[in-house]
Amino acid sequence: MPLLISVNSISKSYGPQTVLSDISFIIDEGQKVGLIGQNGTGKTTLLNIIYGIEKADNGEITGLKDKTLGYMTQLSPLEDSKTLIEAISKPTGKLGSLAKKIAFLENRLENPGTISTEQLEEISKEYANSLEEFASSGGYGQPTRAEAVLEDLKFTKRHFHTKVGDLSGGEKTKARLASILLEAKGADLLLLDEPTNHLDIETTEWLEDYLANYPGAVLIVSHDRYMMDKIITKSVEIENTRSNIYSGNYSDYLEKKSFDLEKNLKTYAKQQKEILRQKEMIEWMHSVYSFSSLHKTQQKKLDRMDKMDRPTDHSRKLALEFGTAEKSGKDTVDALDVKKSYGKASIIGKCDFRIEKGERIGLIGPNGSGKTTLIRMIMGELEPTTGTIKVSKGTKIGYYAQEQDGLVRGNTVIQEIRKHKKDAGEEWVRKYLGKFFFRGEDVFKKVFTLSGGERARLSIAKLLMSDHNMLILDEPTNYLDLYAKASVEKALMDYEGTVMIITHDRALLDSVAENIFDLRDGALTTFSGNYSAYRKKAGKAKLSTGGDLYEVTKKFTEWTSGKKHQKGDRIRIPEGEKERFIWAIENKCLKKK
Repeated sequence: MPLLISVNSISKSYGPQTVLSDISFIIDEGQKVGLIGQNGTGKTTLLNIIYGIEKADNGEITGLKDKTLGYMTQLSPLEDSKTLIEAISKPTGKLGSLAKKIAFLENRLENPGTISTEQLEEISKEYANSLEEFASSGGYGQPTRAEAVLEDLKFTKRHFHTKVGDLSGGEKTKARLASILLEAKGADLLLLDEPTNHLDIETTEWLEDYLANYPGAVLIVSHDRYMMDKIITKSVEIENTRSNIYSGNYSDYLEKKSFDLEKNLKTYAKQQKEILRQKEMIEWMHSVYSFSSLHKTQQKKLDRMDKMDRPTDHSRKLALEFGTAEKSGKDTVDALDVKKSYGKASIIGKCDFRIEKGERIGLIGPNGSGKTTLIRMIMGELEPTTGTIKVSKGTKIGYYAQEQDGLVRGNTVIQEIRKHKKDAGEEWVRKYLGKFFFRGEDVFKKVFTLSGGERARLSIAKLLMSDHNMLILDEPTNYLDLYAKASVEKALMDYEGTVMIITHDRALLDSVAENIFDLRDGALTTFSGNYSAYRKKAGKAKLSTGGDLYEVTKKFTEWTSGKKHQKGDRIRIPEGEKERFIWAIENKCLKKK
């Protein structure tokens, strides 16, 4: 493929702190490249330099002349006072520059002042050319294209005239995404910084397909492992301020990175063995041939050797372990005929479900479908409009809030921990916070100055300070880098308690969730299996959200899954799942309610 841009020896420092050193790589036309590294390694800084928001201290980027770039930052703002369609339709990028130029020229023509006839003709000509370029670039079709993109992202006509400030967090993210996709229509290179944060799974998968088929080049920073596996064909890793290049998708990167680390460790060990051998030989020469300069010659050879630094695995992992409290009852949560409405608006229709001790539930559904409402009812913060939700005696719920609203903005990191461990000395607290990468002066940072990843790590640190036998986690991996996500995933897989997790992280759902609860259009669908199994079945046929409610009259074991059902249990069986229970129904182990 023809070369699009070349990044050559880019370096950037902020005062004494070097962020980037000698960063070099190329992007071909239409190529999809992943920018990989821990939080704080300078990925966003590099994107800003490529886009022109920041300047590099050294190095250059060639090939950008006459190229169109689109950029979705983590903080791409839209005007809260404008309606959604107004905010999205506003020309940006090349169209935005042309619109500003046209407005400036119009003002000159309307107020000519002392402009000469010759100058006026030149301005008129430039104005006409700008109008023609604006039209040929699709400027006048912007509102129509904006509506099409918004509909693709599942916005309704009702949303079009809603003020941006009145949208939910997830809707604002989708609106920002719509804005950048409009700008990206003609972009040669699209820069994306965490585009899936706060997106629901459906929108994430839509974006994934869009980017996979996007004709231009893409440079993306994302902690979505499935997306990175599907779309990228090259990885640029930033480690120790320098760049490493790997071909293939994210899984290929992990495999090659692991291979390189193992290979380099062996090379390092071999060199250390040779250094030791030469040192011993120099000492022997010096003792035996003290009158000779042989040992000095050999020492000079050793000094000139190009010595390796010990290879380090920089994929740092959080030291996580979710401890468990005393055992809860067998049926941790039991919900029967539950409905929730606000006035005339029904949020959750009639649903029944049971969460058993040790079960791991993945709760999914579009943004705004009522997932947070459901977990607030389970925790007793909201009452159902009708029906009951019973939490068994002895159940101790630990809750991780997506917005980390349990943190006090004015507190320091160390104060947040001491709130929950008042008798702990500073040494213990510092050691504990070190497990979550808060070290040195970091412990005195105010909460409001922390990055999203730092707030997430602090919230997890607080959650782990208490013993729970049920965890309800609302987007626990948002803002975490790929290495920290892997740590959360492993800790949840090792956890012996009950888990309900709301997440758009499909890799986390596949690893942790044994059962899926899908809440959409007011109805709750339950499925036995992980997310990929659910998607596979849902792709073949739409799963029923209804089904009949049965009571277990004689204990039995499902032959397909080995799951045991006790007398008195209630099971709602969707039509598509009934085949699994035919034997139990025919043998009167199940009675329809």
